[in-house]
Amino acid sequence: MFRTPTAADAPGPDASISDAAPCQKSLRLRVGRDLIMPVRSTVLAEFQRQAALPGFRKGKAPAGLVERQYAKEIQDETLHRVTRQAFEQVAERHQLKPVGPFEVRTMQFSEADGLTLEATVEVEPSFALGRYKGIPLARAPVGVSPQDLERAMSSLQESMAQLVPAKTGEGKERQVPPLDEELAKDLGHPSVAALKAHVAAKWLEQQRAAQAQGLEAALCDELLARHPFEVPPRLVAHQTERLTRDFKVRLLLSGVPEEELDGRVTQFAEQLRTSAARHVKLGFILERIAAQESVTVAQDELVKRLWQLAQRWKKDPVQVRQVFDAQGLWPSVVSAIRQEKTIALLLSVATIEERRTDE
Repeated sequence: MFRTPTAADAPGPDASISDAAPCQKSLRLRVGRDLIMPVRSTVLAEFQRQAALPGFRKGKAPAGLVERQYAKEIQDETLHRVTRQAFEQVAERHQLKPVGPFEVRTMQFSEADGLTLEATVEVEPSFALGRYKGIPLARAPVGVSPQDLERAMSSLQESMAQLVPAKTGEGKERQVPPLDEELAKDLGHPSVAALKAHVAAKWLEQQRAAQAQGLEAALCDELLARHPFEVPPRLVAHQTERLTRDFKVRLLLSGVPEEELDGRVTQFAEQLRTSAARHVKLGFILERIAAQESVTVAQDELVKRLWQLAQRWKKDPVQVRQVFDAQGLWPSVVSAIRQEKTIALLLSVATIEERRTDE
């Protein structure tokens, strides 16, 4: 059997790698002249094909003349490519799994000695996967008591209240409609009994949704507790920025004046950062479990999610797909679906006990 060559198979730079911090590696690389010259030759040939120098047709100028004319540009492009290739080879050869760009601290180049780089990079955390099957969970009971239904009907009546002329003849007063057949019909139901049945069903639906959310939250809490490890600060910072933007939008939609946004954000800054760190860490755990359990995402699942998002955003599915293609969002969509499926898998194998109503 023949194996497809990878970047790790090609001659690469000499590398010294050490831990700079949790989830961060420090690298010192040396790329010899023998590895740089082939790249330089390729870059020079590309410049030669595009060069339009006086006295020569485009692409026909001598290589030596092109090299003298564009010396700095050729060297910059050569070092750029060599640096990128060096980082790719080192990452694959040493299985670094970067989660962000390599940050070059120092760069030294000479024709005789080649290129020496010092850089840092944040990488995926290294952690042992703990036990994740059979996690004990308690499920909250659901049900609609007569008292619950009475409160729900009262709330519904209050929501239908109207301002009517006051009995005194001066001004207006708030009038709550009685719970009768007329109110039921106004709300699209043939009778009070049918209206009560509808309200009870909706109440039960909400409780079941809350029950499912509670189970999922408890499962995630347990996964986080069983896997203590540090997460890359850069990813936490990016997630904090996203949560902060969403938080500001929700504040604006709730009526908070724009000039008060920064103060509110400062008030909840630590909570937002903690939520971001939790999200990032949980993502690593779920992705590791998904790989262990061979959880995959099929094409029809992507199509279904595309249609769901199009309906939610009230956009044409073709437009949504074009946005995803242009912005490279498909990996995030795949990851989200895979993590949802992994959570569903873990819930299906969890040890779930029914919580008593008096607890």
